[in-house]
Amino acid sequence: MELKLALSVFALASFAGCSSSSDVTIGVVPDSGAPADAADAITAAPGPGAFAADYKTSTSFFTAMSAPVKGTSPHGTTRIWYSSNVKDLLSQASFTVPEGTTAIKEFDMNSDGTLDGLAVMIKKPAGYDPAHGDWYYDMRDLAGNVMPDPPAGKVAMCITCHSKYKATDYLAGTKLR
Repeated sequence: MELKLALSVFALASFAGCSSSSDVTIGVVPDSGAPADAADAITAAPGPGAFAADYKTSTSFFTAMSAPVKGTSPHGTTRIWYSSNVKDLLSQASFTVPEGTTAIKEFDMNSDGTLDGLAVMIKKPAGYDPAHGDWYYDMRDLAGNVMPDPPAGKVAMCITCHSKYKATDYLAGTKLR
C-alpha cells in the first residue's frame, strides 16, 4: 500500500510539473508520522520577495477581491494583492506562508474613491523578526516609491494591528472578497 501511494504521489508530482516528489506534501506532518490536516497538506513555493510596480498585471500577483472593500483597518477602503505562490493557502483557516511572500494593499484612507498609497508586506528569512512572523513592512506612494514615514522595516504600528492575525501568518485581509 505504501509503495502504491508513493508511486501515485510521484506520478502526480510529475504530472503537475514538480521536479521531484519532494515538492509535494503527501499528508503526513514531517517527523511526527501523524496524519496531516488540510492546512498541513498544502505547501507553497517561495514568493518574489519584493514589491513589483506591475503587480496588477503580473502573473506573479493576484487578488481575490472583485472590488475595493471598506474595512475596519486604519487603511480605510482597500484592495489587496498577494504573490501567486500563496493562492491555494488563502482559503485555509490557518497557514504559514513561505519566505518571499508579498502582499500589496492599495488603500483609500478617507474612502472617497481616491487611492492614497500602498502598504506592502514581505516575508523575510527566518530570524528577521521572529516575534512577529519575520515580516517587513513599508508604505509607498502610488508610483511605488517607499515613503520615509513611517520608516520601512519592523514598523510598530503595522505589527500591532497584524499581530491579531497569527493564524493566517499575520495577513489580515485573506477573507476579503
